[in-house]
Amino acid sequence: MRTAATGLALALTLAPPAGAGEDVPLDTQAFLDLMDGRTAHFSADGDYYGSEAYHPDRRVIWRDTLGQCQEGTWRSIGDYLCFRYDDVSCWTVFETADGAHYALSSDGFRVEFDRIVDGAFDCTGAPLS
Repeated sequence: MRTAATGLALALTLAPPAGAGEDVPLDTQAFLDLMDGRTAHFSADGDYYGSEAYHPDRRVIWRDTLGQCQEGTWRSIGDYLCFRYDDVSCWTVFETADGAHYALSSDGFRVEFDRIVDGAFDCTGAPLS
């Protein structure tokens, strides 16, 4: 997710719910319910990071800050949801007490879900990996 080459990869843990007021990791079904057929717009450290569209059959398209697109797929691997673009990267997605979402990579890199909108874009005419 750190570059267009790796795209955005999200991971979900299947941990039991946290206590009240704590951020709760989403399981695979909760992530599907949240994102299937929708598009997420992300930021990292306050700067726009990219967008990811979630299509049927666990297909995804990552669009970086320059508008370049890559096609990928995602699946659950163990306790994680992992996205495959050029590489595979796994993330944990959390929901906060106020309903916001963010994702943490295995090395601690964090992205915020700034907006989630209905509809999953296609990058017609854009180079796809």
